[in-house]
Amino acid sequence: MKSIIATTASLLLFCTGAATAQQSMYEGQQDQLDTDDSGKVNQQEYQAFMTQAFGKLDADNNGALSQAETTDVLKADQFAATDANGDGRVSRDEFMNRVMKDFAAADKSGDRSLQ
Repeated sequence: MKSIIATTASLLLFCTGAATAQQSMYEGQQDQLDTDDSGKVNQQEYQAFMTQAFGKLDADNNGALSQAETTDVLKADQFAATDANGDGRVSRDEFMNRVMKDFAAADKSGDRSLQ
């Protein structure tokens, strides 16, 4: 479970903007992430959490994130990298593609879970 703290915290940094105390940031999210109390965060749990995170970031509820909505959590270059089609907004699909690629990269064992 300790290794998931750093991994998930860095991935959550993308959505939460809490750049301080990565471990405490994870501890605040643990129940929301590991919903089956398995000691791991599986791909489905992570996807559900990040879907909720998108909804929280989408302040105007238009189904996309503007750079203004992500100012606290993304640098301009991160926003641009997530905005795959370069239209100046991050759609739900672009967001989920990015965070799920980050999840896959963090899943060193290939078991579709982080621990």
